[in-house]
Amino acid sequence: MIMLFLVLISFTPVIGNAPELDHGPVPEPADYASGIPVITYHQITLHRSAYSATPARLRSDLQDLYDAGFFLILPTDLEDGLGRVPFDRRPIMITFDDGWEDNFRFLQTTDGEQYTDPDCAVAIVNAFLEEHPDFGSGVVFFISWDKVPFGVQTEEKLNLLLDMGHFIGNHSADHLAFTRIPPSKYWEQIIPALNSFHRRLGLRTSGINVVAYPGGQIPHGVNAEAVLASMEYNGRPAVTQGYLVDGAVGSFSKFYDGNEFRISRIDMAIYSVPRLLNWSNIMIESNARTSLHDDLPWRPILSD
Repeated sequence: MIMLFLVLISFTPVIGNAPELDHGPVPEPADYASGIPVITYHQITLHRSAYSATPARLRSDLQDLYDAGFFLILPTDLEDGLGRVPFDRRPIMITFDDGWEDNFRFLQTTDGEQYTDPDCAVAIVNAFLEEHPDFGSGVVFFISWDKVPFGVQTEEKLNLLLDMGHFIGNHSADHLAFTRIPPSKYWEQIIPALNSFHRRLGLRTSGINVVAYPGGQIPHGVNAEAVLASMEYNGRPAVTQGYLVDGAVGSFSKFYDGNEFRISRIDMAIYSVPRLLNWSNIMIESNARTSLHDDLPWRPILSD
């Protein structure tokens, strides 16, 4: 509580849009024709913090990504071979970490009628998807249980997210960095979080099987992937995908080469969409597309 209070009092109000971000290292040139960016936001607020973006910036980012020819995918699309992605669109995944209240907030009218805050993340995304149905169908909310997810009415909001077509992921029970605990203790963060989901979602918890690692990393050389792959919950795999925050762009082929527990993500508190669109392994490559709307030659043909 003391730490949370100190964080809250450190917020500085921002008027209008946050400044455009130009920093963050560009990834090394990739050896594949095109990458699949996975971008992550945390708080969507007018209060500036190390992990915040303004509502206006989120709206602008969605528009820029749409205009650049992207199409929203979910973790299930990676497993399904990107079959939903139109051949004139590039896949991108948008994620929100932690479950802050400004990701999904209810307000009340003077008459006591409840409605969704139009400046919260889910309302902004839903409004954009309603206006641009060819952009895809949903985003990912990675929920940690070190706080009350979405502030209040957690059960109702979690179920509503699934009803809306969004995806819910596991961000651990206590938000402890996975680089600071041994892999043998990962279950203490993953399984209790699934229990918390199950109490609110029941059978719908069976679809929660991807993890975003607190701290954005898992260690190398300590058998972490094997531990994650062996973990079960109610007779099914507890973890089928794991997401980093490493400022890199992953390839679809690498997902099938056994890297499903090290899927790269880009922190949008550090990077900006205009900057991402200049990265060669997102938009321009030497070997494949001469136009944004050419076929996607890197897209795999899945065998029967």
